[in-house]
Amino acid sequence: MIGVRLKKIVILGMLVLAQGTAFGQNLVVANPAEMRDFRSAFVNPAVISFQDAHAALGGKMYHLGFVDGDSNPFRQGYVSLGLPFAISNQMGLGLQAQYFDSPLYSQSNISFMISRRIQHIYAIGIRFNLFSRSFNRDNFDLVDPDDPVFRNGTTVWAGTFGAGVSLFPWPFLSLGIGLDHINRANISLANEDVNQPFTAYFGAALTVGTLQASLSTYYEDQRWTPRLSLSTRVMNSGYALLGVSENGLMAEGQFRISGPLSLNYNYEYTIFDSEGIGQGSHALTLIHEFDRQRNLPKFEVPEEFKVQFVPPDQSMREDTQFYVYSIVNKMEIIEKKLTRKIDPSITREQLAQLSLYELGMLDSMRAEYVTPYDETPIDLGLIPATLDANLTKEYEDFVRDVSRNINENEVPTRVIASKETYLRAAGLRKYFDVDSVNSDKLAFVEPVYRSRRDSLRANEKLGNRPIKLHETLFSLSPSSTTFQITPISDIDIPKTWQLVIKDNNDREVRSFTGAGMPLAELRWHWHDASDRLIKSGVYSYHLEWRDRNDKVHKTHKKYITVQRLLRNITIEVTGKRKDTGDADEINIILKN
Repeated sequence: MIGVRLKKIVILGMLVLAQGTAFGQNLVVANPAEMRDFRSAFVNPAVISFQDAHAALGGKMYHLGFVDGDSNPFRQGYVSLGLPFAISNQMGLGLQAQYFDSPLYSQSNISFMISRRIQHIYAIGIRFNLFSRSFNRDNFDLVDPDDPVFRNGTTVWAGTFGAGVSLFPWPFLSLGIGLDHINRANISLANEDVNQPFTAYFGAALTVGTLQASLSTYYEDQRWTPRLSLSTRVMNSGYALLGVSENGLMAEGQFRISGPLSLNYNYEYTIFDSEGIGQGSHALTLIHEFDRQRNLPKFEVPEEFKVQFVPPDQSMREDTQFYVYSIVNKMEIIEKKLTRKIDPSITREQLAQLSLYELGMLDSMRAEYVTPYDETPIDLGLIPATLDANLTKEYEDFVRDVSRNINENEVPTRVIASKETYLRAAGLRKYFDVDSVNSDKLAFVEPVYRSRRDSLRANEKLGNRPIKLHETLFSLSPSSTTFQITPISDIDIPKTWQLVIKDNNDREVRSFTGAGMPLAELRWHWHDASDRLIKSGVYSYHLEWRDRNDKVHKTHKKYITVQRLLRNITIEVTGKRKDTGDADEINIILKN
């Protein structure tokens, strides 16, 4: 009996050392307040509501020196999926998996999370964990493989739950708290209880321009472990980070590979080796951010038209007796297609607050007014720069993207504010970078409507009106042409005549016929003989007539060019932030 007890003590002692290497039960440790780090969701489920939708796959190796010929006997891996708008524009879901492998044991943890954003400044979340640990009894030296400690098997399963809170008291400061293994499940293989340690994570992140200071700590087994880091971020490129972790110094970098794909590398150099961590660790992670995938617009280039020279018909009389002329030699068919995309998370009550102009209205003009009003500059110099503290992360990132586009790409940007929103405009002006404020590419203006109709159009709410997702409008410029037929010499009255219009393949499209003297004017509305609108191309026309002796005469061919302009307009109503990288111009409209 005494021998069995000693064996239990030996085994439990080994497991305690192994647990220290695996950083308790949660393998990934991060700042619960860091919104831009996907790993924060491993310790704080609430942070999902403020993150971009992403999928991440990574691994970590601990370098311990050579142990039985293996320089990396401890390995770790993780997978993370975060969907901040999976349920609605305020509720998100997350799914994570972690595993750890060592010579003595391996463990895994699968987590499912739900987060709820409230009033755009804080969020709460809960986590459900399924934990397992398996021991490799063959690697326990001096321990009988049939020891009673293993009589219940070598694998233990447990279910735990956690919770978290994220808070944005100011746009530049974020706070986070994460609690894990609140129920402290029993993970012992033997009769003695071995409970998972309750873990609490606390963190704060302060952002000033492109610099961010991060401070966090976690509490486990009556011990506080702090972490401190300083990072700098390059918009749409990545970031670099230096810091101090619980085990030593750490350096981290993340850069964008292409489009939505980024690669993250983390290295920790061990200085405080109180738990036998070894010489350090390397972590490599591949991240896919769904919201960064850009669908490039489809450009429809009009066909290039070439007119082939055709010599005059030799049978045609040299003394042409009629002059035929079209007052239009170039026509444009303007086809406008309006597509409205409504995010399913937008409620009917929210849609009812949009104006008819914001949802788009087709007209027959060649160009669309960008706004239904003129703009006059406003002076915000004497207005106190106050900004709402409850900015969402999406709005904050949007403002930073706009600021970057002004500085780097010189994208013209206007902030349109009515008198009721002057204070917000002044606060927004202060929120931009100094270079952006001084740039002539940034303007603050007030709308001045051109007419009462435009004012009503811009302010009239949708209400209960139905929404058409697709609309198409054709307009012809000009709407018709007139052929003028003038006799240029005294001739006998023709027996019959016809004005013939042909396409570029010499196929007849439309003809006008009559007897006697031709009409002085003929109007054509750009339709063929079957009353279909003609296509783009080059069309020829001429007049031919038959005299009293049944001899046919023709005028020279002349040409009309028809060009088709396709204008695809897409209006998307969404609660998510959109990247402004491809914008030619940005208008920020501040509404009451």
